[in-house]
Amino acid sequence: MNEVLFVEQREPDWKRLNLLTAKADSSPANLRQDELEEFVRLYKRVSADLARVRTRSANVELIEFLNDLCAKAYGVLYRAPKPKIWSAIVGGIRTSAQTVRRRWKAVALSTGLFIASGIFAYGSLKLAPQTREYYIPAAWADTFRSWRDGNMPERGLGESLAMTGFYMGNNPRAAIATGAMAAGTFGVGSAYLVFFNGGLIGALVHEVEPAGRIGYLFARILPHGVTELSGLFLSGAAGFVMGGALLMPGRRSRGDALRIAAKDGLTLLVTSIVMMFIAAPIEGFFSFNPAIPTPVKILFAAASAIAWAFFWIGFGVEKPEDDQALANRSRKSSTAA
Repeated sequence: MNEVLFVEQREPDWKRLNLLTAKADSSPANLRQDELEEFVRLYKRVSADLARVRTRSANVELIEFLNDLCAKAYGVLYRAPKPKIWSAIVGGIRTSAQTVRRRWKAVALSTGLFIASGIFAYGSLKLAPQTREYYIPAAWADTFRSWRDGNMPERGLGESLAMTGFYMGNNPRAAIATGAMAAGTFGVGSAYLVFFNGGLIGALVHEVEPAGRIGYLFARILPHGVTELSGLFLSGAAGFVMGGALLMPGRRSRGDALRIAAKDGLTLLVTSIVMMFIAAPIEGFFSFNPAIPTPVKILFAAASAIAWAFFWIGFGVEKPEDDQALANRSRKSSTAA
């Protein structure tokens, strides 16, 4: 093979294919219809050139050049289509629901710890009033007093908007802290934060009970609390998943066990953050809105709880193939063999 003559004759096609490959690098849609047809033709020709050079030339540089050019063109030509934004969102939501079901024990542990800490705090304050300073920090004393006296301010539009912004910044940070503390504390830090928040609710119930304001309390907490507290439970579960991998790595090293568990842990943590964002405008505009009657708030909270329960239990469930479908697949495999 006259290599010099071969290169002179074929180089224009190589340059043209390289140009079209660069143009289509971000997306083949960048090519016009005629350019796409030309791209396919050139790819076939250059692939043939590569095969010829490999068998008839010892020029390593030329072989590597054509090989790289064909590889780039192949990557553009057979690239999997990018999923649409909506499909990606639905896929992420499905993954969240599936992860919650798969890690239900960690979610149950986080929820149970929160409820138990609330009951424990309430009982402690009933039986040992001197523990009040522990359960009601000085920084929270005025807030607790406002709840007890029924003086929680009803917000106007401007303040509701400002508080929504505050909740969107503060509550996700709390979720991140609860989940992220797991790796450094073997899950103990996550457990403490879940326990602490549950204790605050128990102490608050104890504080408002003598004034007969338990209904007042829950009517203003539950509309957003169903979503917000669920997010807290998931962030705690994320911590327990990663902490459990460190405490009980099995046959793996702790690093490998944590790396594997972190996938589910991160999914739970991101889901909890999203739930905190969802709860923020509800808390800012709905829960403390004086124009919304208390029964409506309770109904909204109940509907939210039912909706979330159906979502966690049923969304993204993969239906197993029935016996007939399995038999058909087996028959096809046997025929192919």
